[in-house]
Amino acid sequence: MLTKSILTLAAASLATILIQAPAQASDSSRNVRDHRAAAEVQVRDHRIATQPKVRDHRATRKNEVVKVSRKDCRAGAENLRRSGYRQIKMLDCQGTEYSYLAQKHHALFGARMNAYSGTLKVSYIGPVKKH
Repeated sequence: MLTKSILTLAAASLATILIQAPAQASDSSRNVRDHRAAAEVQVRDHRIATQPKVRDHRATRKNEVVKVSRKDCRAGAENLRRSGYRQIKMLDCQGTEYSYLAQKHHALFGARMNAYSGTLKVSYIGPVKKH
């Protein structure tokens, strides 16, 4: 009985000591323990040239820029004509955005087309002046 109580008392005191003791840091100057798994260190000879990595170019990466061909300035004028605009004038066919002036239902509209995507943005300018 005495042995059993001594063992119980020793186990309880040992448990309280272990709970109160902080985890040891890997370095004595650091007081925070690093719980991450140790990373493998890869050593390679820098005198040997590395082999170029070959990858499948059919699947593009997210950070890669894909060169897209520019649309023709006449394509925007044709799209405006199909939408019902008349008397289309191509003002600026240079750069990344083309400019147009078009007339529809006695009103004047300005249009801009992105040279790469082909999206048209049409804005109302005003009524057509009668001479």
